[in-house]
Amino acid sequence: MEERPRIEVDKTLIQKGFDLATLTFLFLSIVYLSLEWSGVPNRVPIHFNAAGEADNWGSKTAIILFPMLGMLIWGVFTILERYPHRYNYVVKITEGNAALQYRSAVVLMRFLKNTIALLFAYLTVECVQIAKGIGEGLTWWVMPLFLTMIFSAIILYIVHSIRWR
Repeated sequence: MEERPRIEVDKTLIQKGFDLATLTFLFLSIVYLSLEWSGVPNRVPIHFNAAGEADNWGSKTAIILFPMLGMLIWGVFTILERYPHRYNYVVKITEGNAALQYRSAVVLMRFLKNTIALLFAYLTVECVQIAKGIGEGLTWWVMPLFLTMIFSAIILYIVHSIRWR
């Protein structure tokens, strides 16, 4: 990897707010899981088909993985945000384009970490409700919404990156 300029990309107030909101939802999903734990049956949904119906079930302890994965992804991406000069880019990074390219890549990382973490917080609550018989399955539009958000952000980033090389 060629030597690239090292530029710190500051968080905007909106990005800080999105981080705080995501951490709050992750924390609340853990609190909810803790409060409901005694009432959660030993068999919980751990996978869903495209229609949002549970198609694989696991032990009660498997549901703990959802908030843990959300926190892990959030934490790893937060660390990665600090090293945009180490990312792979679709364009050559130069002194002239580094600031813009880094900012765009870090914004994408921040969006992805929060969106994915929010998905895991949502899944934690939904899996508890489905296991307890309160819910029947995920709302059909949830996964398409999250996938559309994630892939749209990636496509917009690539287009922006190439356009403003």
